[in-house]
Amino acid sequence: MTRWIPTKKEKYGVAIYNYAPSGEQELCLQVGDTVHILEKLEGWYRGYTLRKKSQRGIFPASYIHLKEATVEGIGQQEIIVPADLPLVLELGATLREWSQIWHNLFVANKTTLFRGVQQMAYSLIEYRSQIVSGTLPKDDLVELKKKVTAKIDYGNRILGLDLVVRDDAGNTLDPDWTSTVSLFRAHETASRSVDDRIQEEKTRQQNLEMRRQTLFSTVHTYSLLMNLKNFVCNIGEDAELLMSLYDPDQSEFISENFLVRWDSMGMPKEIEKLNNLPALFTDLSSSDLMRQRLFLVCQIIRVGSMELKEGKKHTSGLRRPFGVAVMDITDVAHGKTDDEDKQHFIPFQQIAMETYIRQRQLIMSPLMPSRVIGENEPLTAVFNKVIATREVNHKGQGLFVTLKLLPGDLAQVRKDYPHFVDRSTAIVRKMGFPEIILPGNVRNDIYVTLLQGEFDRGKKKDPEKRRGHTDCAR
Repeated sequence: MTRWIPTKKEKYGVAIYNYAPSGEQELCLQVGDTVHILEKLEGWYRGYTLRKKSQRGIFPASYIHLKEATVEGIGQQEIIVPADLPLVLELGATLREWSQIWHNLFVANKTTLFRGVQQMAYSLIEYRSQIVSGTLPKDDLVELKKKVTAKIDYGNRILGLDLVVRDDAGNTLDPDWTSTVSLFRAHETASRSVDDRIQEEKTRQQNLEMRRQTLFSTVHTYSLLMNLKNFVCNIGEDAELLMSLYDPDQSEFISENFLVRWDSMGMPKEIEKLNNLPALFTDLSSSDLMRQRLFLVCQIIRVGSMELKEGKKHTSGLRRPFGVAVMDITDVAHGKTDDEDKQHFIPFQQIAMETYIRQRQLIMSPLMPSRVIGENEPLTAVFNKVIATREVNHKGQGLFVTLKLLPGDLAQVRKDYPHFVDRSTAIVRKMGFPEIILPGNVRNDIYVTLLQGEFDRGKKKDPEKRRGHTDCAR
């Protein structure tokens, strides 16, 4: 009979999938749970989670990502000391604690606080990835540590959680090695700092709300300035980026496309515009901006050759859909955020429109459904599916953009903001006509929707070998 073997190196790990136990001996796991592994047997571990040490059980080894840790003590006195930085461990513990509160806020329909916690959690996740990467210089790491501790303390206060007492460098004070008087003074200092931060945030929100109300009550036409700073994606061929504004609730595009051409070396075709590809979405009305949800969407088209099975001929210049990227810009459109220097990361989601791409080039995320997104579907359906997807396995690939809402039409913006809008700024017009048409304005547009097409497969003319495809072109 096979016996359980005490582990020597496999001592500490993190759950990467949820696991629902099917028996009393099995342990329930949630994504992100840290586990202490005691024994192993044929693909199974026995141990406990650090959030509930009293409950022990078995769980699949394939559900655990092992991490480095130091073991102190022997047998029942074993203590696991993770090799991660203390700040990384604190970030993980904070995110797990906030996730439970975040869920309760959603159930209680506390939308404002729910979105606030969501944004703070996203920031902490981004900070954690930067720290774990190990590529930050020492000075940058010190500054990032200050941002992280300030964000954690601020979030804990508004959620009614305990305040973590720290020293001047942001390290958590150990009560066993710190006097009571020192702890009290440090707590007072930290509490004052958090209260000042909360007051500053309230003042900033009030100013933004007053500015938003003033803006939307006096101005009827707006423009959205978007600057594409970088595009990171492993394509290996030339690419075209088509960016536009999109309403997922109505499944309609609000603007025309902003076209950016990218070369196979990962640089824009217009190299002089490196890290500076501005576009101005014009003629946006109050009703356009005050939609329930508004997204900036991007369709990535790869332009290159494709090997054909018949005769192994090579073609060039073929345009094939490769992926999409979406970002919720509702808060920017509503005037709730106004940080023109902040770079937003828009994760890239690879899709497939052809069997060839599906078989040879598509890298699927384990969190996505087995059916290929984008196969025989309209472009709006593709965007809606990606928007509804909570997790995107982007692997660091995506777009970096800055956004700023400007009052006025194109002429007014050029007059009031010449430092933002110049001759190099691309103009992206609204789909259809603006709400206010001035005398002398001339614009004639025609929009064509491509519903379906049939294409021959090489030299074969058999209709049964043809493919149909549904898409939308504007």
